[in-house]
Amino acid sequence: MITKDDLLQSFASVDEFLGCYFFFHKLPKVTYEYCLDSGLKKDLLIISEGASDRAFAVSVVKQAPGDLTQDAPQVFEILPNKYGFTHALVVPNTYHGSLKGCLESKRENLFLCIPMHRCEFAGDESESEFKNMIQRLIPVFRWDRGVCPKIRVYFDNPGTEAGTDESGVLMKYSTLLTEVENLSGVLSGFIEVTNYRGGVVEILSPKAGIFTLIRNRKDEETLDHAQLVEALNGFVLAE
Repeated sequence: MITKDDLLQSFASVDEFLGCYFFFHKLPKVTYEYCLDSGLKKDLLIISEGASDRAFAVSVVKQAPGDLTQDAPQVFEILPNKYGFTHALVVPNTYHGSLKGCLESKRENLFLCIPMHRCEFAGDESESEFKNMIQRLIPVFRWDRGVCPKIRVYFDNPGTEAGTDESGVLMKYSTLLTEVENLSGVLSGFIEVTNYRGGVVEILSPKAGIFTLIRNRKDEETLDHAQLVEALNGFVLAE
């Protein structure tokens, strides 16, 4: 259990609001606001970057389930809110570095809670995958972010000489759309996309501006570029 006195050893001020502690980490270009729900069995931390919405922060941590474990991440639904988040992800202390150093001895039951759009995390991410995603792909502390769907992409494009190995790579959706444009008319190229649910689609392009979308490894559909983008939106952004 992390107490107010513990926090005051490392932070200049600590406020209390609706049963939670609020404190700040100020950097030259941005300020992070921390909300800590401290309890006997778990300490639940939520962080916002460049914004303060204490009522929302408290609402999210108070909705967290009581059976959290340090063994694995967990996803839970949250109430409708102005940010459009539908769920939150809670990760164990090994997945994040928050309060390291200053409160190292108190981190045993510390969880990080992240408001999220459902398609952003599967909820079964490994520690390394999670860290990779928040460093490169999803600005998790920005509550005003656009939706950042989790997608893994395996592709080969002889035209641009770009591609990945069979395991694919985690990729921003905007980058995927660029690769779709690059695939246009490349007969021997392909793109395979896996969404957060584990669903897979494959994209081919028999001629410039025309694409074949293959669902479930068998169901083929011929689409123009605009139709393909619409179909991909539904696939990667699905709740």
